[in-house]
Amino acid sequence: MPTLVAVLILFAGTVSLFATTGLAAASQQRTLERINSPEGRLITVIDAQGEAGLSPESVSAVRFLSGVDWAIGVGPTVDVANATVSGGGGSRGAGSGLTVPSRAVYGELPTSVLDTGPRILAPGQALSGPGLAAVLALGDGVGPVAGRTIDAVVVGGFRAGPPVTMLNDSVLISRADSGGPAGQDRLLTLWVSVGDVSQIAAVTEAVRATLIVADASHIRIETSSELAQLSVDVVSDLAHSARLTVGSLLVAVAILIATVQFGRVSGMARDIGRRRALGATRTTIVLHILISAGLCAVVGAAAGTATGLVVASLVAGTLPPTGFTIGVPVLMVLAALTGSVPPAIRAARLDPVRILRVP
Repeated sequence: MPTLVAVLILFAGTVSLFATTGLAAASQQRTLERINSPEGRLITVIDAQGEAGLSPESVSAVRFLSGVDWAIGVGPTVDVANATVSGGGGSRGAGSGLTVPSRAVYGELPTSVLDTGPRILAPGQALSGPGLAAVLALGDGVGPVAGRTIDAVVVGGFRAGPPVTMLNDSVLISRADSGGPAGQDRLLTLWVSVGDVSQIAAVTEAVRATLIVADASHIRIETSSELAQLSVDVVSDLAHSARLTVGSLLVAVAILIATVQFGRVSGMARDIGRRRALGATRTTIVLHILISAGLCAVVGAAAGTATGLVVASLVAGTLPPTGFTIGVPVLMVLAALTGSVPPAIRAARLDPVRILRVP
């Protein structure tokens, strides 16, 4: 009976943790996933008037900073038209055909935001945004385009997702990070995406220090600092409440297990006395009590973990983090072993002569 009670205590304690802290952890994880959106992870460096002299080499400089997922930069907008249309004006003419905006792009286009289109382009190659190939009358979506200061060959199309959906209105013309033709060797906007929103503040400072710019006073850096702070606050609040809940429950489990084990030792006193009389050492008695408690704890914690995961999945719609799922049963087993130490020591110190004395 004491063994069954110990198993039930561990089962109830484990399920309780999953039903409280586990659900909170699952909800926190879901909230952080929403906070950690593409827009929330974006750092935008802007030279609105083009007076800062932001070099395209900044793209390469920031791309390899710790915490940076990807970085791309774009230059000024230049209208381009189909260079093969009659009256197109050659490689430097605006022509009489319909025009669409184009932007020189520096850096490797990230697959995380491009639903379609090649990721790596040679300098001078271009991708057209959704529907722009038809506006330019490009057969099969490919062909040369030209503007007053830029020309390129469209080799395909693209569709950008968050956080750079604004690029869908343009033809993106690839340029080497070292710059392009005269008038195109400067950036107006540099986008830097970090791996996690919590890294925004640190990476922003690193980007600011790394930019290759002639006059930094004209640079403006925009971030979702509120989301980054919210992420930190959510993690901090849950960590505080989790420590309090888990600590209190582990202490309660240890006390209950100690109570059960003291009762078990009292019930096994004569058996322990016989073992001691037959030569069992105190260490053997202690190990026997602890191993028995450990096995009960493993069974109860395993059953409680399985039940807790089902409860979390049904109630929160998601599972707690892997670390939490593994940590809870381990802590429960340790709490059970800790609570079993005093009863085990008491059992080892029982006097076999007094216990086995016949009145």
